This record gives sequence, structure tokens and C-alpha cells, in this order.
Amino acid sequence: MKYAKYNGEKTHAKDVKSGDIGYDLWFDSYQVVACVGKYRQYWKYIGEKPQLPNGYEPETEWHAAWKYAIRDEYCEVICGENKEHRADIKTDECVIEIQKSSIDGYAVVERNNFYKKLTNSRVVWVVNVEEAWKNKRLKTDKLIKNEFGNSFSIIWSYAWKWVQEISKTTDTELYLDFNAENDKLIKMWTHKGGLYGSWISKQMFFEKYLSHVAKDEFFNNKESFLRVFKNIGN
Repeated sequence: MKYAKYNGEKTHAKDVKSGDIGYDLWFDSYQVVACVGKYRQYWKYIGEKPQLPNGYEPETEWHAAWKYAIRDEYCEVICGENKEHRADIKTDECVIEIQKSSIDGYAVVERNNFYKKLTNSRVVWVVNVEEAWKNKRLKTDKLIKNEFGNSFSIIWSYAWKWVQEISKTTDTELYLDFNAENDKLIKMWTHKGGLYGSWISKQMFFEKYLSHVAKDEFFNNKESFLRVFKNIGN
């Protein structure tokens, strides 16, 4: 996790010294310690870890890249009167969930319903499909001109069922990140039983959903958002 409660405040791990002790924002009885290195800064649990709800996953460089440009108060936001969920990014308009590993379909439905009720807006999902794309289990097919404009059909062998379910509902917007270093995403939806998509640049995604909650250096220089992804793993 990138954030913890330190001296009573929500604090990014990069803003403290390595070894400093804080408390988990979500499960506030659990202590965490700051791990600060040259490239990665994060908080990790000391001793026993809490039992996270279904579908929550460890932070990766890919997750961190999506949150890197966003102001602290909009990242890892605890939501609900009973702290039911921790949104990856929560703006004044919507919640953006960033998911890399598989998640139970029931958990997806519950999360969608929760955030839709909370924000009265569609839940935006960004899903990492790099492995399927690299192995050519997921690929774009012929271009189509229809009521959605220029789009293409999608062939996805052994597709994640939970992602397909997201693509069927009008309560969500679904984007596939098929290559972290590529400057495009695939916006995907289901129509009459088939999977369809269209290209959208990461810069357009940033301008639509994130620019108003971005740090100043990214708000005034949107191209720098793309450079974050070029440095994953470096």
C-alpha cells in the first residue's frame, strides 16, 4: 500500500523515513512500517495481516503507475460508513478500480452496486490483460461501422468471466490495458452476445477522468502521464 496513517494524517510512504511506523488506513488497529527505496516506496504490515475482502490484491508497479500522477487525497480512499471498500482512485465524479488479478464475479457485482450508489456514476474499471494479449489469447478482429462508430470485434480465448460481466452492464465503463508501455487502451463492451472494442489513448483517458485530480506537474503536462508507464520496472 502507498498510504498509511502517520502522526494522525494520511501519508505517502515516500514522505517518511524508511522504518517509520504508522497504521493501516483501512484496518486501523494494524501497524505498518515504511519501506522507502530508490524506486519503490510502500507501507507493509508488521506481523499479522488483516483479512482483506474478496478481490483486493497486492500493489504492483502497474497499479502504482496508474496512481502516481494523482493527488494523495484521491488515492486509496476508504469508502462507506462501515469502511466497506477502499477505492483505488475516487474523484468527485466517479470511482476508478484498477485490477490486475482475477476477482470473484459476486465481488464485482457487489462493488459495482456499492460505488454506483455512492457516486451515482458509472464505475470505471481498468483491467490488466497483458498476459492474454502477449499470448495472443486476446486480439482485435475486423473493423466494424455501427451505431458505436468505428469499432472492432474482439476475440478472447478463455476470457475472464468477471471481465465479461463488467462489459455487459451499463453501470460501468471498461478499459483494457494490454501493454503498460503502449499509449492506448481498449475500451470494451458486449453487444448482442459479442465482444467489441475501440481504441482510446491513455492521454484521452487521463483528460476525461483524471486531469482534474492530478498533481500540478501532470495537470499542466499531460504527456508526462504517459512517461510514468515507460518507467515501470526500471
